[in-house]
Amino acid sequence: MRRWFRQHALMVGVGVATAAFGLLAPEALERAELTIAGGAQEWRGPRKVPGKVVIVAIDDYSLQQSSNADLAQEESLRALQQWPWPRATYTTVLERLFASGAQAVAFDLLFDTPSSYGPSDDARFAAGLRASAGRVVLGAQVLESRGSLGGLSLQTPIAELKQAAGPRHEGLLNGFLNSDGTIRQRPSHYANRLRETLGAQVPPSLGEALLGFVQTGSRYRELPNGWIPLLDPYGPPRTITTIPIWHLLEPNAFQALQQSQTLRNSLVLIGPTAAVLQDLHHTPFAGLEGMPGVEIHATEVANRLEGRALWWQPSSPLWWMLTGALVTAAGLLCERRERPLTRLGIGAALGAGGLALTVLCISQWGVGLRLLGLSAGCLSAGAISSGQATITLQLNRRRLKRSLSRYLSPAVAAELANQPEEADELLGGKLTDVVILMSDIRGFTAYTQAMSGEGRAEELVSRLNRYFSELVEALHAQGATVDKFIGDAALAVFGAPIQRGAKAEANAALRAALEMEQRLKALNASWQSQGEPTWEQVIVLSYGSVISGNIGSKRRMDYTVIGDAVNTASRLEAIAKSTNRSIVISAAVAELLDGHWPLEDLGEFPIRGQTPQHVFALASDPDAVTPPICST
Repeated sequence: MRRWFRQHALMVGVGVATAAFGLLAPEALERAELTIAGGAQEWRGPRKVPGKVVIVAIDDYSLQQSSNADLAQEESLRALQQWPWPRATYTTVLERLFASGAQAVAFDLLFDTPSSYGPSDDARFAAGLRASAGRVVLGAQVLESRGSLGGLSLQTPIAELKQAAGPRHEGLLNGFLNSDGTIRQRPSHYANRLRETLGAQVPPSLGEALLGFVQTGSRYRELPNGWIPLLDPYGPPRTITTIPIWHLLEPNAFQALQQSQTLRNSLVLIGPTAAVLQDLHHTPFAGLEGMPGVEIHATEVANRLEGRALWWQPSSPLWWMLTGALVTAAGLLCERRERPLTRLGIGAALGAGGLALTVLCISQWGVGLRLLGLSAGCLSAGAISSGQATITLQLNRRRLKRSLSRYLSPAVAAELANQPEEADELLGGKLTDVVILMSDIRGFTAYTQAMSGEGRAEELVSRLNRYFSELVEALHAQGATVDKFIGDAALAVFGAPIQRGAKAEANAALRAALEMEQRLKALNASWQSQGEPTWEQVIVLSYGSVISGNIGSKRRMDYTVIGDAVNTASRLEAIAKSTNRSIVISAAVAELLDGHWPLEDLGEFPIRGQTPQHVFALASDPDAVTPPICST
């Protein structure tokens, strides 16, 4: 178990961090989740409003018409030139609404002070309320005076109007503002919360009170354990049928309205929608225009008639622990893949799937699940796992490059390390044409015997290693693969495992031979200054087909080459020593050089296992040789 935690500690940490964030910063996360919920509602688009819910709007049009009513024939219209209007006006509105077949009416207006037009104005409105046979709801409001629950106070209509409307005919106008200034909660849910603070004197919400005239209770079952009902708007402002109040006051407009039957069997809410009356709020669909408060209440009425709400999942420690566990599981799923992009893709897919499920639940089933933390956690797990895989991949490539650099040139090693998926193909067995370079030190056996006899074996090994280090540098600089060292001899290959073309490999091999000569000359100068004997080397080049690949047992393998080109190089070494030449090449290599180098034909020599062939040597003064530039 301890080992498992060490291996997967990073993904466990991502899950724990996700759970901790949900527990320690729930408000910030909820704001983001509610924003997504509003976007999901808008993405779903406008819906048909159920039932007969009608808004009578005190809108810009009605205010403009009333301000120009000084020439109107009816005295009641001429009295509307200034806001607030006389309350007797609402008596006319009530009479005409009920005459048009309205079932009940609610005022999104607060009549908490006597009318500025005098007691007679209140008396006329009270008479209109009594004539409505108790089918009118008046607005009430809770004011917060000092920013704490102890500072809450209830404002209700004046006593005369309350008595005229009848008992339990008040509706709360307040809406709950989230921390981002948006109204999302159903007003009746907020009214219930206020009632817990101020007591039973707090009335139900305006919409709930209005619905009391036509039904009892809710048509939908409320979810348990603290699920919060949010409003589910039907669309942008004026999606719910909206009638300017002027159409009820102006006789000709009212006559046309009656004929349309728009108000028959309707539940009517009267309230301000004009911008100047400052009752516009931020809600889903509202945009910059804002949703009128009266339409927010009308939305609750329509939601309850339809049996709909957006049920919002409560936050709980158990949920966030489950979320953290699921994020950890997603991270472990990502870790099952080696490629960084695959891991990132899995995390992104799981995160997008969580968001898609959130939108689907909200738009289709009216359930708001808290999946944003899960989605963000899955995406983070994928990204972190991808980064972890990238680092691991780079470390593995570096280890592979270091391993390959022991016998491959740095360029070849880097290419294989950057494309490890092609390494098996490149290092696997295959038949290919290569240039073989073999070097040997003249008289090394005698030198070894002398050094051993003097007890200087360690010094001999150090000197040989220094020589081979210079040799490898020269070979790698020209893109060679160092096959092996056999005593004082070295075998290198040009053209395997990566090929650059036969002519390019031949020229690179000859340039490497010249570089080896120069490096040995520098070593000899150093040794001679120390009073030590110098060395002479023989370098031979051959060209032909070989089988290259990783060869060996399960426990020990080497990348090597076998074939005629290797055998030819071995035969050429004896010819080089017999002719006392330091760089000797086969006829096949000479042909690939295209005459760009000063070569000397040493004549025809028998080579065991092959037909006699010409052997060539580089000019006797290699220092005068200028190697041609050859593209690799």
